[in-house]
Amino acid sequence: MSNSREFRIKRDNCKEAYLNGKTEPTELAVIFGVSDITVRKWIKSGKWDELFKEENQLDHEIAIARKKALIQALREYAKNPADTAIQSLVSMMKQDQKDRQPSKELNDYIVRFLDQVTDFMIEKGYETLLKQFQGIVLDLAEYLRVRNG
Repeated sequence: MSNSREFRIKRDNCKEAYLNGKTEPTELAVIFGVSDITVRKWIKSGKWDELFKEENQLDHEIAIARKKALIQALREYAKNPADTAIQSLVSMMKQDQKDRQPSKELNDYIVRFLDQVTDFMIEKGYETLLKQFQGIVLDLAEYLRVRNG
C-alpha cells in the first residue's frame, strides 16, 4: 500500500494538515485512517517539524515586513499627501491588512452561537456533552490560533 496513489494522497493531505497546525500524530492517524506510527514516520522522514517551524518563521517575517512597509508608506504619504501613487499604496496596504483580519460581525456571531449552544445544552441537561463540546471548541480555537498566526 505504501506506493499506492491513495496512500500518497493520504500522506500529502496529512502533511498539509500537519503544516496547518494539527500536530498530534494520533489525531492525524484517525483522520487519515493510518496508524500513528505511520504518521510519525512521515513526520520524521519528511522533516515536517522543520518545515512547520520554517513556515511559521516565514509567516512571522512576512507580517513584520508588511507592518514596516505600511509604516514607510504612511511616512511617505505624510511628507507628500498629494502623491496619488502613495495614496493608492497606502489604501491597498490598509485593505490588505483589513482583509486578513476576521470581521467583528463574524466574531460576534460566533460568540452568540456558542452562547446559545451552551444555553441549549444546559436547558436539556446535557452537562457531559457540554463539557466535551467546550473541550472541542477550545481545541478548535487553539488550532485556528496556530493556523492563522
